[in-house]
Amino acid sequence: MKYSIAFIAPYKKLADLFTEICHDLKKDIHVEIGDLEAGVKKALMLEEKGYDVLISRGGTSIAIKKKVIDIPVVDIQVSGFDLIRILYTVRKETEKIALIGFEPFTHGLKGFGEMMGIDLKVFTLKEEWYDDTDYIKSKLKEVRDQGYDYVVGDNISVKMSNELGMKTFLIKSGREALTRAIIEAENVARARRREMEKTRRVKSIIDSAYEGIISIDQSGKIDIFNPQAEKIFNKQAFKVIGKNIDTVLPELDLLKAVKAGNSEKERIWTIGNKKIAANVTPIEVGDEIIGVVATCQEISRIQKMEQKIRKELYLKGHVAENTFDDIIGQSTIIKKAIEEARDYALIDSPLLIYGETGTGKELFAQAVHNASPRKNKPFVAFNCAAIPENLLESELFGYVEGAFTGATKGKAGLFEQAHGGTIFLDEIGEISPNIQVRLLRVIQERKVRRIGDDRITPVDVRIIVATNRDLHQLVAENKFRKDLFYRINVLNLNLPPLRQRKEDIPLLVNFFLDKYRYKIKKDIKGISNGGMEILKGYDWPGNIRQLENAMERLIIRAKGNYITTDLVQETVSSFRGGYNKNKDVQQDTPANTMVIPLDRSLEEIEKLIIKKVIAEENGNKTAASKRLGIGRTTLWRKLD
Repeated sequence: MKYSIAFIAPYKKLADLFTEICHDLKKDIHVEIGDLEAGVKKALMLEEKGYDVLISRGGTSIAIKKKVIDIPVVDIQVSGFDLIRILYTVRKETEKIALIGFEPFTHGLKGFGEMMGIDLKVFTLKEEWYDDTDYIKSKLKEVRDQGYDYVVGDNISVKMSNELGMKTFLIKSGREALTRAIIEAENVARARRREMEKTRRVKSIIDSAYEGIISIDQSGKIDIFNPQAEKIFNKQAFKVIGKNIDTVLPELDLLKAVKAGNSEKERIWTIGNKKIAANVTPIEVGDEIIGVVATCQEISRIQKMEQKIRKELYLKGHVAENTFDDIIGQSTIIKKAIEEARDYALIDSPLLIYGETGTGKELFAQAVHNASPRKNKPFVAFNCAAIPENLLESELFGYVEGAFTGATKGKAGLFEQAHGGTIFLDEIGEISPNIQVRLLRVIQERKVRRIGDDRITPVDVRIIVATNRDLHQLVAENKFRKDLFYRINVLNLNLPPLRQRKEDIPLLVNFFLDKYRYKIKKDIKGISNGGMEILKGYDWPGNIRQLENAMERLIIRAKGNYITTDLVQETVSSFRGGYNKNKDVQQDTPANTMVIPLDRSLEEIEKLIIKKVIAEENGNKTAASKRLGIGRTTLWRKLD
């Protein structure tokens, strides 16, 4: 720690001795010579140069302290050795001696006379007399008139006593006193440097704070008014510091907090047209309230910052936009799925969502997150089938600088980004065995290791996965790890396809009408009854996503205020498989026969056969599964 010390000597011999001691001790201390006012001028010059501590003696030290405020001054105290030496010398000439000096030089010296067998008169000069030489001389005359012709004292008392014709002896500071002064000055300098560094750090924090900070003392005098406070209240700090808060900003009523001694959170101030949110906290030392500090911010700025944060989070995809209120449907089957999902939202166990493409798996995942205790934390969604395996690993788990070619800087993986929140992994059935192993380890240990790193980072995430594939079948085929399957399948949610909830189609159609007529800027008021029936009659293999695309296409092509039946017929017929206005299974055929549409896929034909058998068994699925030679679970899966 660097610091600078200077010594101002009242006379040259003392300066020479001090320089000699510094040389012996290998101390780099600047030395100046100057008594009283001359010493003050030297001290002011050293203050401008930024010295940390000054050393001086007697009246000169007192004079410096009166004028120099920002630098501590260390006094050279007269040691007992110094005093005994000089009194022993003077005693040889007289037994009546006056010991004269400024405070604290004379403190505790009255007993020396009795100890040494001399008549010792101790006379103390007050600090406030140091620049009144006439008054000091008058006091010295009183001493002389009492019969004390020999004066032992410091530089100023000796000089004035000589002018009065008295015999004088200067008390010289010895090596011991000067060495002690050096040690004390170094201690003071180090402490002052530490305090200055602490003060500057605190000032930097206050000045760079995002909030306005105002501090007042007990009387209401402002002692802190940072740059943000200047902006908020449109007042300059140098004009308000030192003034009473009730004079500068009476609306704040901060003195009330000094008297009450209570903290106030989220207090609202109105200054002109500005609304300001503030926290007011008393400053306590022991049991005493010595002031108040207020931190504040314009409400409009808080709102702007919140909007900015929300925007950045949305851009990063770390916010779940949808809730259960955004799920459209009144059918029994969708209501049951929502009720089940709400139950799952309350706990942190892994959730597997199964549903065909376009059934709203991510919509449900977002709704679960927003109904969970993690709703204010990140929601990170990722499609595992979107990128190749080598990139998928780095996206999920992150990597460090130099982990592979092109990794110029490290990156946190999605699990780290989702810390505290929820990670949603769609198309989980598409990940490779290698990624499955790493994913299993993360789920089990709740820790992640970046590619190329030897450190492990703990992560706290709720895991939701989704698939449109039969994971049971993939496990049986050794394409999906059994242990991972049981880890992610703690909670299970099956989303119904649109063909099983056709009563919801009118609600969905109206929702998409509202959405796209404003987006496309066309005044479409509705859809014809015939058109609605066609939409309800179609199976929608692409589910809600396919219906949404169809509605956007219909709104774009509509020529009038209503979507016509012909336009709907044309649009639906263009889909693969077209539109069959007849029922899938013809009921007027003989009991053991059925009409099979050859324009359907093998999977669709299989479903038609299963439906036919179920109908013949009067809805008894157990009997139907036995007749078909398949298990009841397989029957359900094939129908889904």
